[in-house]
Amino acid sequence: MYLRSILLLIFFSCIALCVNAQQLFKINGTIYKKSYNEKVADATVKNTTRKLSTTSDNFGVFHIQAAKGDTLLIQKYDFTSETFVISGAYDINIYMRPVIVLQDVTIRDKSRRQELEETQDQYRKQGVFANGKKPKALSLLGSPLSGVYELFGKAPKQARHFAEYSKHELEQIEINKKYNRAVIKKLTPLPDEEIEDFMNYFSPSYAAVKSWNEYDVIKYIKDSYEYYSKNKDQLKLHEKRLY
Repeated sequence: MYLRSILLLIFFSCIALCVNAQQLFKINGTIYKKSYNEKVADATVKNTTRKLSTTSDNFGVFHIQAAKGDTLLIQKYDFTSETFVISGAYDINIYMRPVIVLQDVTIRDKSRRQELEETQDQYRKQGVFANGKKPKALSLLGSPLSGVYELFGKAPKQARHFAEYSKHELEQIEINKKYNRAVIKKLTPLPDEEIEDFMNYFSPSYAAVKSWNEYDVIKYIKDSYEYYSKNKDQLKLHEKRLY
């Protein structure tokens, strides 16, 4: 009786192993860049359930062994990781979202900001830079000669003009962090020669940009590109009329 139980256990174990082996099948997949008609090469595809891995070829195609319920992990630098649960022996498509890293202040922007601040400091050292504002009435009463000079003197007037210019330049630097050629080129299929026009047509205001997060930037550029692609001729015609 004991021997019979052992044999039955071995028999059913073998059946379970055979069934498990039969459940494995070859998955054929293609990896796409989400929202684009581009295929993603050299992405790593891992079957985390069975510790198997492969990579996509130049056409975004990959093949891997899997069974129903297995989980695939797809990874590539500059893309968010994606997971996919196998539901059967079907060809699958994977859509990977590119990571849009909004550029920090460039060296040029840093230098520009530094130049502006140094010029402001020079005006302050001369005692004529009050954040670009005209002197208050109290300052005129407290020190009449100084107040009149700040109001009508040449240097204070230059300082106020510079303050306005500086404010505009600093705001433009903040806009350029989020709205620039590199980001637009990454988010749209625009050719290089059209990017400048696109940027001019849809340049956002500082008031809008300062509250944007990464998603807002992506949405604004994609919505603007959709409008541009449909109305490009009208936009160019309107620009000619202006000149």
